[in-house]
Amino acid sequence: MKTIQKIFVTMLLAAVPLLLSAQEKENAIDTVTFKTSIECSNCVDKVLSNLPFEKGIRDVQCDIGTQEVTVAYRKKKNDPENIRKAIEKLGYTVNQVTEEQDAKKKDKP
Repeated sequence: MKTIQKIFVTMLLAAVPLLLSAQEKENAIDTVTFKTSIECSNCVDKVLSNLPFEKGIRDVQCDIGTQEVTVAYRKKKNDPENIRKAIEKLGYTVNQVTEEQDAKKKDKP
């Protein structure tokens, strides 16, 4: 019976670090939005086909109507400044949308 208890405790102790590391991985993803000069579907295609190859990029969404590019990225692998530079390399002007600007946009009907 004690052997079973020891095995159970050992398995439980081994599982705790795995659970903690999984939570850290989930928390390590952040999102940033940029106001860009994209104007057409070709611009969107160019961004969507090139930006995901940048280090740490998880998801890219483009909105032609608002000319915004929203990027989900891993904090440990990339940062907003590097993502901004990557979009500029594609030939577009880029300004990061602050949380205040985003909140004002959502408040407008």
